Amino acid sequence: MSKPSMIEKVKNLSLVVLFLTTVLLLYFFWGNLSFEDIKTPAAPVIGEETKPIKLLKPEQLVINFGADNYTVQPPAELWYNENEKDSFVEELGRFGPAENILVEDITYDKYQQVKGIESIWAKFNYNIPISDFCSTFAMDKPQSFDVIETVTEIGYSTADRGNSLFIYDGKNEKRYRLLAEDPKNLDNKGNTEFPALIDSIEAEGYNIYYPISSIMRIANETLVPLSVEANLRSFPYLQDTYSYQTEKVKTMAEKFFGKNLDFVREIKEENGTVIYMYGYGQNVLIVNTDGGLEYKETQLGGNTEQSFSGALETALRFIASHGSWESIEGAKLTPYLKSVVPKPGNEKGYRFTFGVEINGNRLYYEEGNPITIEVISGKVTYFKRQLIDFDQEDIEAIETDGAEEAFSAVNLLAQNLKYLYKHLLHSEEVTATEDSDVMLEAVASRVKNIKIGYVKPAAAEAAEIQPAWVITVNNTEFYFDLYAADPIGYSKE
Repeated sequence: MSKPSMIEKVKNLSLVVLFLTTVLLLYFFWGNLSFEDIKTPAAPVIGEETKPIKLLKPEQLVINFGADNYTVQPPAELWYNENEKDSFVEELGRFGPAENILVEDITYDKYQQVKGIESIWAKFNYNIPISDFCSTFAMDKPQSFDVIETVTEIGYSTADRGNSLFIYDGKNEKRYRLLAEDPKNLDNKGNTEFPALIDSIEAEGYNIYYPISSIMRIANETLVPLSVEANLRSFPYLQDTYSYQTEKVKTMAEKFFGKNLDFVREIKEENGTVIYMYGYGQNVLIVNTDGGLEYKETQLGGNTEQSFSGALETALRFIASHGSWESIEGAKLTPYLKSVVPKPGNEKGYRFTFGVEINGNRLYYEEGNPITIEVISGKVTYFKRQLIDFDQEDIEAIETDGAEEAFSAVNLLAQNLKYLYKHLLHSEEVTATEDSDVMLEAVASRVKNIKIGYVKPAAAEAAEIQPAWVITVNNTEFYFDLYAADPIGYSKE
């Protein structure tokens, strides 16, 4: 073979290799590959990954000391104590032995009957699959539990010599009694120490609650406190990240795309919104002018189906490596799982919404939520973060002030009767009337919950977090000044 022919063949081969390399590179960067396979590794985790057991908290704990003597408490360490002392979760682990637990359906009337005697109940705002509930809280799960699908409420009652737990499955609206074998020592009232836990709460002192029915003679068993003292005070805040804060925005962007942003387009809109986009929109990070941060990732196929716990752990890993639970400046926010939507958009996964607590008091948003995240087929496809920033030392100083008596919850309903009734009228739940007795019946009979906490108002000019009464009427949360009872705002579930 002549030398020119050899050179020509080598050239042709080189061109073929270059062409194939170009095609592969184009496919690699713009093809149907997962972004996770090609992007620069994200920044290291900046916060410790939170364990599910710390996030799965009931909305409240209801304790009946007997003879219609009630109190309602936030979960805190009464629900779960890392030191494994004097908590509801600790007692769940004692229940059994598992091989001798009988599970039976009970009626609504029977369930209400056992609530009416000495007992303690944990009420969640969502349904937890029974397997995930047992594994999270180290509770034995015998085969007999298979008839129970979810746990929405779980309680202990001194009925059956204190040898039973009771579960409400909100998904299927069924109620169950879990009956363990008789204890060797019948004076112990069962194999758990729930009676001692109830006694310790009573001995420490508590706010007295009564059913609305016993105060207003209106058919509603929702519990209302007669009086409450609190040391919550208003305090200033800022959003965690504003779109004009260039360095903060870049820091957050690097948590999603890695430190090398060469292949990520940055778009600044006229209204101030900043958008980071990879590829043809497979991965988008939006920093809104209101301080909210929103991330979307296209789900390209995938049939992975995670359990409730598996999806929750995926969400928590993502949150830990994308800002964690503190503000960028370090303000401390304690998270809890607020709500769960299974199969959002008929996809295989869950949408988790997280709330936060400040020094043990829950913070309610009139608009939005602190963190919302969707896990579809084992992968995070949507994430929205709307955390706030504040001076931690100022909060601790404010809350050392003496407690002040909050406005009476019962009088609050009366003072804001027309305001509340107007909202019911607007949603077409009631008809127009000027009769105050009819209004009171309509409003009070629809109250589902009354509690205190902090509220973040929706108004753009609002610069303070405010202490508030939070009253749920049907599916709407209304917020009122904790000490003056003036309306602050409301949000629909």
